[in-house]
Amino acid sequence: MYKVTSFWNDHSFHYDTAMKIRTINPEEKTDKVIRTARRLFVENGYCGVSIPDIVKASGVSTGAIYSYFKDKETLAKSIHTQTIDEFHALFQQRLGGEETVYEVLKTFTELVCELTESEPSMMKYMLFMNHGGSISDFSPVCTTEPFRLLQSHLKRGITQGEIRVKDYIIAGLSYTGITIRAAELRMDGLLTQPLTDISDVLVENGWNAIKS
Repeated sequence: MYKVTSFWNDHSFHYDTAMKIRTINPEEKTDKVIRTARRLFVENGYCGVSIPDIVKASGVSTGAIYSYFKDKETLAKSIHTQTIDEFHALFQQRLGGEETVYEVLKTFTELVCELTESEPSMMKYMLFMNHGGSISDFSPVCTTEPFRLLQSHLKRGITQGEIRVKDYIIAGLSYTGITIRAAELRMDGLLTQPLTDISDVLVENGWNAIKS
């Protein structure tokens, strides 16, 4: 009698465990794979990371990864899209639609500073990742939604006479270059002070570089 009870208890345990495993949200697994692979790509380069590396670091099985992504290139494209979409969504959430051009640019800088501190892999991937030409169909970051949004406000500032630089591309480069360079130095460990502590300085320096 003891053995029968033990048998059913053991099988009940394994059944419940299996059910829990099967009920893990696939979106959570996908997100985990994407974030892990993004970090590894940033640390080791696209060509220096294999699917087994991602399996080991994420804890998600090879079969599960291939059920979500056809191959490493498909995964890399998903990472690229999700990273840009995340940044764009965060940028839009902070904008109410009535901001001055200065306030929009300030919001951009503050967001980059905050993410550099809280999500360095995301920011390093977005700003500096280079796939070495091994992946096709990737839009340059400067042509993606968050940067097009920023460029539309730069054009508005030029039209309204708030910005003296008449080319919006050069104006954007002059403004964002200060913030992006600071982010690069921070992520490389050459700048020890958190960017969130100096975001006001970065904003003012960038604005002074383009304002009328």
